[in-house]
Amino acid sequence: MTNSLRARLLSLRPRTTTGRDTVVAGVVAALNIVGFAGLEALLAGGMAAELGLDVVTITGPTRAGIYALLVAQSAALILRRRAPVLCFALTVLAQILMTPLLPDLVTFRGLATPVAAYAVGAYAPRRVAAIAIGVGAVVEALLTVALGGPESIPDGGPAVNLLASLASAVAVYAVACFIGVYVGTRRELLASLRAQVDAAAAEQQSRAAQAVAAERSRIARELHDVAAHHLSGIVVQAAAAERLIAADPDRARESMQWIRTQGRQTLDNLRLVVGLLRGTDGAEQTPQPGLADLDALIEDARAAGARVTDRVDGEPWDLGPTAELTLYRVLQEALSNARRHAPGRSIDLRREYTPSACVLTVRNPAPSRPPAGESTAGTPGTTGHGLVGMRERAQMLHGELTAGPVAGGAWQVRLTIPRPGGTS
Repeated sequence: MTNSLRARLLSLRPRTTTGRDTVVAGVVAALNIVGFAGLEALLAGGMAAELGLDVVTITGPTRAGIYALLVAQSAALILRRRAPVLCFALTVLAQILMTPLLPDLVTFRGLATPVAAYAVGAYAPRRVAAIAIGVGAVVEALLTVALGGPESIPDGGPAVNLLASLASAVAVYAVACFIGVYVGTRRELLASLRAQVDAAAAEQQSRAAQAVAAERSRIARELHDVAAHHLSGIVVQAAAAERLIAADPDRARESMQWIRTQGRQTLDNLRLVVGLLRGTDGAEQTPQPGLADLDALIEDARAAGARVTDRVDGEPWDLGPTAELTLYRVLQEALSNARRHAPGRSIDLRREYTPSACVLTVRNPAPSRPPAGESTAGTPGTTGHGLVGMRERAQMLHGELTAGPVAGGAWQVRLTIPRPGGTS
């Protein structure tokens, strides 16, 4: 079969379930009519005489009634998906009504009833299907014997006839229903597996999106911390150099040299962050800043004109790379905020190591205005990106960061990093 012919055949296929069921009903009706016509031909050809049966010839009106019932019985299959139990009941009813029209000792069962029994097993609940098949078989057997007349009862008597009819109905309906149950169960299993696959794919996409968002947030924090620290110092030094150009050219030149140095460091740090984002080998081999870089950070702040006092209490212990980077970035952001919002004022820096935590405190006199987007209380939920980023870093380590005014009107940033396995 060529591809074009296959495509044409597929285009002729009904697109809806009702359309497909209508096609099934039409095919079953055609097969039923052909089958009954063949039975008539055999009886007329002498098969009844050979079997020793005294069969009355089927007259025109009776034949028309049988064919009408066969067509109506097949038409009920249009409901086999939407109402499988009703479909089965209608086909059984048509089968019962056909009994008095058939000659004595002659039975005919088309394809509609087993197809309807299959639909009950495939589309109806299991318990409902079992009840429907049982009731349908019993009712059909009883009414078939009752409507058949005394001439249709064999020598064994009504009991034998009833048992034979019941066995025939149960055998046909039970087998068809069992096949339907198997197909329906397999269909449900495949649907469940597809749903699980779709759910797993959706969950994987959700996790990937969360990972991307977390990575973007981390890169954004790094970019903010690097740029805010260096650029705030550059702005302060540029303003100072502008004022000193005429009054003290040498100091203005020193300020410009410092700005050039800070600009170079800013570019290097930005290249590092961008390299981490790209995943280049050079970026992966570059160490992240930690405790060893705190002294250089403090000296940069002093070179920018800030008066920084540094104090360390307690015996330092190993913080770990992530905690060291958090300590560095928080101090970097705190010094940048102090220079930006309270330029020229003293900054008191204290690092305290206890058996249970490392506490970093950065305090300076009250600024002329609190950091942009932060309330004067420094409470969570504010919109300042700097302090929000610091809080996120602290929360990653199960620590705590507070920022706000304290007694005496000073502004204080306090970071607490718990010691893993430390005592409280």
